[in-house]
Amino acid sequence: MSKMSKVYEKTLEKRHREYVDDVDKAKEHMQEYSLEEDNPYKLPKMIYHSKVESKDLFGCQMVVFNEVDNAERTVIYLHGGIYVNEIKLPHIIFCDKLAKEINATVFTPIYPLAPNHTYEETYEIVEKLYDYLLTMNKPIIIMGDSAGGGLSATFCEYLAAKDMPQPQNLILLSSWVDVSMSGNYDNIDVDPMLGVDRLREMGETWAGNLDPKDYKVSPLFGDVSKLPKTTIFVGTHEIFLSDVTEFYNKLKDNGIDVELNVGEEMTHVYPLYPLVPEAKEAFNHIVDVILD
Repeated sequence: MSKMSKVYEKTLEKRHREYVDDVDKAKEHMQEYSLEEDNPYKLPKMIYHSKVESKDLFGCQMVVFNEVDNAERTVIYLHGGIYVNEIKLPHIIFCDKLAKEINATVFTPIYPLAPNHTYEETYEIVEKLYDYLLTMNKPIIIMGDSAGGGLSATFCEYLAAKDMPQPQNLILLSSWVDVSMSGNYDNIDVDPMLGVDRLREMGETWAGNLDPKDYKVSPLFGDVSKLPKTTIFVGTHEIFLSDVTEFYNKLKDNGIDVELNVGEEMTHVYPLYPLVPEAKEAFNHIVDVILD
């Protein structure tokens, strides 16, 4: 683990530990965010690598990076935040940089969040966006981190169930593949961000009337036999490690072209951390996978 990564881990622990394993704190957190969740997202003031715009597409605010005629591919990036927190600056920085490096137009939906909303509205938005991108006849990549990684995987399983074309690549960063949190989380003591009870509460809220083990919210329990080439990242210092590894093994057993990248002593969504050497390595590998 690099020195900068250690700094990030300590910072994350200070920010998140207060409500990491307390259901009541989780409910308070959701209620607090529900009051501001439906307000429009404001793009941060910063120097961008590409043209960046906020648009209203398919009934949803969407941040669009590098929408130019000569873009060679398209990306749907689904941000994390336990289906409760809005998109953050590291997501914006990552998508902006990615758009430039792979010459892609990146679409990042500011999708409806719990507790005001459930998975259903977001599925409708992402499906409309995907249908639109199919008409462009360019390679499509679907990717996301944490909850957004879980959503990315569930959406690809949903496409398979509907006999729709798969994207060229599915890229998952510390994806939340079981919102029921039914696994064994032996490394919970080393995770500075996440706790089982808090996640289970938020996952059940996102699932709405669905069983939390339904594939539409928990891809670990879905049919993975038709998924596209998949690249997965996870850290050893996050409780998702066991679930993500199980998901990887399920894909591998079903003959999917899948690669698992395990960041030793890395914590949740480490590829997004600015200035961390391990994040740079992960980013470069993602670029290589897409351009291969």
